[in-house]
Formats: sequence, C-alpha cells, structure tokens
Amino acid sequence: MVYKYQVNGRNVFNLGPKHQCAGKHILYLHGGAYVQNFKKPHWDFLALLVKEINCTITAPDYPLAPAFTYVETFAMVEALYQEMILKVNPADFILMGDSAGGGLGLALAQKMKADQVNQPSQIILLSPWLDLTLSNPDIVTIDPKDSFLEVESLQTVGKVYAGDTNPDCYLLSPINGLLEGLGKISIFIGTKDILLADARKFKTLAESKGVCINYYEYADMVHVWMLLNFPESKKAKQQIMDLVRQY
Repeated sequence: MVYKYQVNGRNVFNLGPKHQCAGKHILYLHGGAYVQNFKKPHWDFLALLVKEINCTITAPDYPLAPAFTYVETFAMVEALYQEMILKVNPADFILMGDSAGGGLGLALAQKMKADQVNQPSQIILLSPWLDLTLSNPDIVTIDPKDSFLEVESLQTVGKVYAGDTNPDCYLLSPINGLLEGLGKISIFIGTKDILLADARKFKTLAESKGVCINYYEYADMVHVWMLLNFPESKKAKQQIMDLVRQY
C-alpha cells in the first residue's frame, strides 16, 4: 500500500502493509551522491522490509544538487522528521539510509539532537558517505579495489551540494559531528568500497567516546551491496530486518 503527499513542496512516499498496524516506522533516505533519485533496488529493498517486518516506511524525494544545496535538503527532511516524531512513538521510529542518504541520516539525527528533538530508536547506515571531503588517506589503498565509486567525481558533486559552506561542517560530514546521545547506530560496509576508510574511522571515534555501535564489515563487498542480490546481500538484509525487530 503506497500513498504520496508533500512536505515543503516535495513528494514523500509512504509504504505500508495493506492492513495498517502500529509497528515499526522507518524514515528512509535514499542514496545517489546527492544528485540521483530513487532507483529500482531502493524500491525492491523497501518493499521487502514492508512485507517481512510489517512496518511502515516514509521515503522522501528530497532536493538534489545541482538545482539545490544541502540547505534546501535539510529544510525538507527536518520538517518531515519533526512532523513524524510527533506522530510516531520514538521507540518505534528508525532512521535508515544508504550511501549519501546514510550520511544525510546521521547528520539529521545530530541536528535533531542539537535542537533537542527526540531521537529515533535506531540509525541504520548502509555504506554511508560520512565525510564529504573524502580526504581520509586510507582511501588511497582502497580506491583500486572499488569499481563503482570515483573519488574526484564524488568530491566534485559534494562541493556543489555544499554550496558556500565548508564541507567539514557536520551537516555535510557527520563524522565530524556529535556521537553521544543519538539513537543506536548500526553500520554496514564492504571492503571494496572507498567509504570503508571513514566507516572504520567512525567506529574508532565512537569507541574512543564510549559509544557502542553495531558494525558489520563484509569482505569483498562493493558499495551498497545489501540492496543487490548476492548471497551476502541476503545475509545483510536479514541482519537489517533483525535489527529493526530487535530494538
């Protein structure tokens, strides 16, 4: 069951079981380097979650570069988040995103914490883009293994998305933001993904601050493999669904 409405003049898609129930509600932020919209694997993944978990998913068509910068993106997703948190029990509210949507989701949770708005129970990040600058020196050794992502191209679109704001700002690079007091964080990442360097750095930072996260690193997996159909994809999907049910 799908219906569409608007927030700040942008479409928001609500997916749920035919017979609605007061279960888990996921706010899902799609990836695409802040310049691409939903793709078929996104919809297939979200449909699977609805079917298997009997949950509700809200998926916004948030503003994208180059027509917009993060300013318009945040205005839209913040308004949606604040609207949802008034209607959904925080214990049942989960923030999830892949790639750029993962970075956006973590930054959104950090912004809500700063604004003293209730946190989601969980923040599930799938191959998240945590640092817009991609300046981590460890990326150099991973780059030859990544057949999907290209550092210079991502840095270029990242600058467009950032506009006149320093890309080190936590709203753009949430690895630089607050880690304490957020919802329970889970990260899924593959070793053939240049974003692995910052996922590992984030894990180390969290541990240094006494913040416990669920960290799933898959050998030889590519960017956002969990949305695909490898055997490892099926395993990761099951782990994601178990997390949603568990907390």
